[in-house]
Amino acid sequence: MVKKKKIYNSITTKLGLGLLLSPDSFIGDSKLSNDFNNIKSIKGVGELSAIVLLHLFIKYPNANQKQIISLTGLDPIQKSSGTSIKKLPKISKAGSKIYRGTLFMSVLSAIRYNPICTYFYEKLKEKGKHSTVAQIAVMRKIILIAFSLYKNNQVFDEEKYFKQKGVKLC
Repeated sequence: MVKKKKIYNSITTKLGLGLLLSPDSFIGDSKLSNDFNNIKSIKGVGELSAIVLLHLFIKYPNANQKQIISLTGLDPIQKSSGTSIKKLPKISKAGSKIYRGTLFMSVLSAIRYNPICTYFYEKLKEKGKHSTVAQIAVMRKIILIAFSLYKNNQVFDEEKYFKQKGVKLC
């Protein structure tokens, strides 16, 4: 438990929050607690990742989906100069590395335990994408799903997602 508090303190200090931000501190505020639980309802997103995502959404309340992705530094960029220089697209890394670093570990867990993330990851791998590229794409998808849950005040429902995509769950 001490190690967990140290991690929370470290993250909240880097995010610019003076106080210890933990799930226990949401008890007094029903909106924060509800938003936290909505984000955490995604399989693979733990307490720390949910706190980091909640911080991102609260810090930038008027941001749209593209801006949220840019703020995390996961937006693709391509460097080219005339006809001679054409590099492969990469993520910009312009946003906070705390968001990317914290969410990367939850993506690995989500790919393993969340059927939606597994399905999306496997689909990208079948298309010949490198595993890191597919993991970054899953990270973007998790951020967008969490952002949607936060904005619409909903709990994650994987059956609804698969129904929209027309995929039958085993």
